[in-house]
Amino acid sequence: MLAAAFVLTPLALMPGAAGAQDDTVFATQSQIRQLDRRLDRIERVLDSSAMNELLQVSESLNRDLRELRGEVETLRHEVNRLSTRQRDQFRHLDERVAAVEGGGPAPDAAPREEVVELDLPEADEQAAYQEAFDDLMAGDFATAMRKLERFIEDYPEGSFTANAWYWLAEAKYASGEFEAALEDFQRLREDFPESDKSGDALLKIGYSHYELEDFDAAREALEAVRADYGGTTLDRLARERLQRIDRAQ
Repeated sequence: MLAAAFVLTPLALMPGAAGAQDDTVFATQSQIRQLDRRLDRIERVLDSSAMNELLQVSESLNRDLRELRGEVETLRHEVNRLSTRQRDQFRHLDERVAAVEGGGPAPDAAPREEVVELDLPEADEQAAYQEAFDDLMAGDFATAMRKLERFIEDYPEGSFTANAWYWLAEAKYASGEFEAALEDFQRLREDFPESDKSGDALLKIGYSHYELEDFDAAREALEAVRADYGGTTLDRLARERLQRIDRAQ
């Protein structure tokens, strides 16, 4: 016991030993508090509605891109089909000419192929839609709304009309015109129930009711989103907004 006391006593008496340990502990605790504050900020950003809505817009853009790619693939397939048909017609014509020149009977005419009309967007329609969409993405909501309204008037049954209604409503929502946005989101779902934007519009109907503080209507729309789109990003966004409604009431 005496030996142990003799060993410990010099260590305890070393100048600055306790102070250094205290400084180390204080520095560590300070770093932990800083990390906690940074983590809180990150969690607030990730939990913010702005981030969620940005994610939703990104998914909508991806769907638009998939639609355009599908139309391009359809057009490419039709071009290839027509090219093959044209080669067959030229080959058949060569055979008929060769038969006539050789004095033999001309082969039977090729059966008339039914012409397939594709419902592809006109170049002017696509350009007008893209112009309005670019203004929306640039944050010029007033110009985008004006162009989208004109687009809907010019192409009431166009290939991009449903999307135009959706982005018109989004522009109004982003501008704080929640009642007008609500009407357009509802118009989209009524007139274009099969549109890929129908689910997004239902979510934004819930959002618009929330902003108008009509929490019962908001809850009804958001619960419908969860029922129809369970397990998707729309479901997650609806659940998060429902939690905000619960906290607000």
